[in-house]
Amino acid sequence: MDELEDLIGKNISQIDGDIIDAFADIDVRVAILEYKYKNCRKRYPSDSFRLASINFTNPLSFDELFDFNKIFIFWHFRGTITDLELFDLTLDKDVLKKDYELIIDKIENGEAHNLRAGDTMYLAAKRLDGEILINGVKTNQRDFVLKVKYLQKILDEIKLF
Repeated sequence: MDELEDLIGKNISQIDGDIIDAFADIDVRVAILEYKYKNCRKRYPSDSFRLASINFTNPLSFDELFDFNKIFIFWHFRGTITDLELFDLTLDKDVLKKDYELIIDKIENGEAHNLRAGDTMYLAAKRLDGEILINGVKTNQRDFVLKVKYLQKILDEIKLF
């Protein structure tokens, strides 16, 4: 753990690929997430966290998408690592599964073009720039992402001293 703690205050480019591989070996996903500050000095995640691309004709199963139960997060501000966090997703798996099922139901019912971020709590089908035809309907390509709202929940759990 000392090797990880030594990264606090360093640039995110210092995160070694061996560290990421070591976490993958124990089924922990690594995320390098930036946060910003609101005018009131509250921290907030700057973007969602990409999990995987959505293949509309053969989407990943829930178990394939979440082949991990924990995320190790390197939080950074303007490229400097400020916090390390190991977050356990198991308590939120029911909500994540419900979100996943809603997304998949819309895809299977030919409603992929009607996916909205507001439909779900923590998991979303983030719209990308590219378009494809699904059953004759133009649809934006999508990624499964953990929403900023969920990342905010995770970030809020860090105790600031």
